[in-house]
Formats: sequence, structure tokens, C-alpha cells
Amino acid sequence: MDLKKLNELAYKHLGDRKAHYEREKGFIYYHGQRVAKIAISLREILLPHNDSKDQVMIVGSYFHDIAKGIEPHGQYGAVLAKEILKDYCEPAELEDITEIIRYHQLRKKENNYPDYIKIVQDADILDHVGIIEVWMNFQYYSYMDAPIIESVDYYKNEFPNHAKKIKDMLNYDVSQRIYDEKISFVQSFSDRMSIEALGGIYNIEEVK
Repeated sequence: MDLKKLNELAYKHLGDRKAHYEREKGFIYYHGQRVAKIAISLREILLPHNDSKDQVMIVGSYFHDIAKGIEPHGQYGAVLAKEILKDYCEPAELEDITEIIRYHQLRKKENNYPDYIKIVQDADILDHVGIIEVWMNFQYYSYMDAPIIESVDYYKNEFPNHAKKIKDMLNYDVSQRIYDEKISFVQSFSDRMSIEALGGIYNIEEVK
């Protein structure tokens, strides 16, 4: 597969789209790029001597949200991607790619997914936490014309339970450790935001 051409193809189909009104144009393209990189990083940890599925994981990551906004987007996305990619991939590659797309959101529904699907499932989750989670949160509340205090309330009242629920969907221990580190950052950030959003000075005792 020519990954450069496939990346250009992904941008053609995703780079100018808005998957959600409250997210920026092109989010699903850049999300797919990050998921591909995270997936390869996970594979290098989990299967350091087996890169045989790297290219299908990369392309599956690029296109996993191709049908975002039409639910179930994994099922529709697999059909759409098969048509888009048919002239760019060998049949066996295309089958693996469409499986990644079809099952990327059906986490923990089965226990017999191959590693290349489970790795992309985890990479997809991991891209939604940490810095990106904060970015999406700010995008949402900005779109809603909501004051910063509403974001503070979300992190205080809703985020902890949401974070635990999402963590339980991860397939691998290493994914959970990465997730925990990202969540720890978000919690630290939200703790500081809850103070400064009300005019307080963070760690004021340390600077006196």
C-alpha cells in the first residue's frame, strides 16, 4: 500500500468535514492521524517483533470514522471505506481494514478480536483523553456559548464516572496505564481550572 496516497485520500474525504457541530472542521482527519500513531506505539510495546499488520492498522485508523454521524458509523464506515479503498489495497488488506472500521467501537463485545483490531480500539480511546479531551471540552462549551464555570462543573460532577466507564473498555494493561496518566493530567488541569475560573490563585501559599 502507498501510505502517502492513502493519507492524501483520507484528507480528501475527511479534511474538510465536521463530524460534530461543536468540533472544528477536519477533526476526524486529524483524529485518525493520531490514532494511527498511537496504534503503532501500542503495537511496538505489545508485539515488538510483529509489524505485519502495521499498514492495515494505519489505514484503518485513518478511515475508522469515515461514516461518523451516521450510526452505527462503524458498520456504515466499513461499507463506505471498502468502496473508497478498493483501487488502493489488495483484497486481503482491504478485508483487514474494513474489519478494523466495522469493529472499532464494539469494544468488549467479543473476546476473540485479533490484536490489530483491539489495538486500534484502544488507540481510538486513548486519543480522546489528555490534551485532546481538554480541547474537545473547550470546543463544546465554546460552541454552546457556555461560561467556563459549566466546564468546571462537568469535570467535578460528571467526568470522574465517565472516565472510569471508558477505562473499562480498554483491552490491554498498558493501554490502561497510559489512560491513567492522561486522566491524571486532566484531573490536575481541572483542579487548577476550578480555582482560577473563580479568580483564585493556584498554589498561592507557595508564591507568598
